[in-house]
Amino acid sequence: MGEFDELELDMPSRASADGVPPAPRSDSARPSRVLPPATVPDLPAWRARARRPLTEARILEEVGEGTVESGRVMALHRTALTRARLYAHHLRLLETFFREDPEVQGRPEDADMTALKVAAGLRCTYNQAWSQVLDAHRAVEIMPLTFEYLRRGDLTEAMHQMLLRRVRRLTDEQASQVDAHMATIELPSVSLDTFSRHLRLAVELATAGTLPTPPSQSRDVEIVDVDSTTGTASLLVTGPILEIKGLAHRLDVAARDVQRAQRAALQDGAEGPLPFDLDGDLVERGAPLSLRTLRYALLAHTVLDTDPVQETASPYKLLVTVPVMTLLGRDDAPAMLEGTTPIPAELARNLAAGESAWTRFLTDAARGTHLPVLPETYRPSAAMRLQLRLRHPVCAAPGCTRPTATAAEDDHILEYDHEHPERGGPTSLANLHRLCWQHHQMKTAGLIDPTREPVDHSAPARPLTTHWTLGEDLRTTTEEATDLLTPHTVRLLEHAAAEHERLAAEARRLHAEEQARPRAERVAEDRRAALAKAAGRKVIPPGNPPPDLGDPPF
Repeated sequence: MGEFDELELDMPSRASADGVPPAPRSDSARPSRVLPPATVPDLPAWRARARRPLTEARILEEVGEGTVESGRVMALHRTALTRARLYAHHLRLLETFFREDPEVQGRPEDADMTALKVAAGLRCTYNQAWSQVLDAHRAVEIMPLTFEYLRRGDLTEAMHQMLLRRVRRLTDEQASQVDAHMATIELPSVSLDTFSRHLRLAVELATAGTLPTPPSQSRDVEIVDVDSTTGTASLLVTGPILEIKGLAHRLDVAARDVQRAQRAALQDGAEGPLPFDLDGDLVERGAPLSLRTLRYALLAHTVLDTDPVQETASPYKLLVTVPVMTLLGRDDAPAMLEGTTPIPAELARNLAAGESAWTRFLTDAARGTHLPVLPETYRPSAAMRLQLRLRHPVCAAPGCTRPTATAAEDDHILEYDHEHPERGGPTSLANLHRLCWQHHQMKTAGLIDPTREPVDHSAPARPLTTHWTLGEDLRTTTEEATDLLTPHTVRLLEHAAAEHERLAAEARRLHAEEQARPRAERVAEDRRAALAKAAGRKVIPPGNPPPDLGDPPF
């Protein structure tokens, strides 16, 4: 058994402006140790060998030594080794941070707290950080043999990531068995295909005799394939085969019933709205909708029966923000669905045309900051909640990407004092944000603590800034979402205003020139124009018009 220290790479330093390289850093200037020495495991003997070891001599033999291509290939090969070592260092830093986090202390069930801190440091989403933390823990603690090959640069970053993906659903004991099996392969030299085949075998051996996950635990519905160009998305429904087939059969039977009803109504010339006429154009089309479209209509427009659970009283609202110039048809900038997903301009205009009431939101012309709505009560008003959804389309916690349209809560940053409201915690946009239920609970428990930066009303509007304390001493800062299309819309409005001023000035100039002419001259010109117009008219006698006159101009 041995030990290794934190990663150190000797990188060539950039020379100063006069060509003199900087002086070497003294030991006193070196940063403090961030990783404790780690134990190096004893690697087992290889039972599966590569045909030939992957050495630099072999690579040069295949590409030809002394050529430009050989130098480039060797540079790529050494870069891959360095990437693997850096990736291993990254994983070990994450695992050490996770294990020594005072609020977590290496407990996988509490990794969400570490993930929140890591997301702030890596500038990634909360879900990505959570996945990286668990991967790092599994790689370093549960699978140390393959991690040692990665640390040496003998296992590529892509291979190790493939390994982690395949063991994510396994137990720690099963992952350890996969690690032991893969360590008996000559990992520094085997091809990707050989590595993949052995990995599949190792997973099968580790899970042999265990019961697979029952289909009843695979029920899921999620939105996938969001295409902002066409304004479409797909709903993926996963579940036991028999239940899915039963759902498909019921949808098919119901769609055929509706299609027959539509066909009969069209043949009989029935008056009034037709069943499931999504776009109101069935009469004009003269044909019923297709079965595919009707299956969608049944899913999207049928009332869900939740008996005995009472259905939510308030309807579900989708918030679509349309730039004013797009509404006017002067631009085709996209609208934003829930502040995150662009939708095409034509679809946005059609949606707006079908609504009887619109809500106007004003934004600052320079930054796109949403201008505030005045508060009055503890519970945010409907207008304030709409603004909060615009300001926080996803959870306000750093890195969290959970949408706030549903399953989110309005939270007072400075707690509201119900007995003495004048003492602080006002129900104002400056003191409110939206949190998902999980991070709201963490805030209530004191694990995360937000502080809103004071608003300077005398200065131009800027996004509200929140300072977060995560755990005991980690701090980060977030800003509320702004309207990204405001600068574009402002440029269009400025152009339209300038064009209006130009045309108005031209009209005033022409009017002034016309008024400056003698009245007799203007009257004579008007008389000549009237006579010329009358001379071109044809007198049509009573009765039917002669056939040689052709069709009327209308």
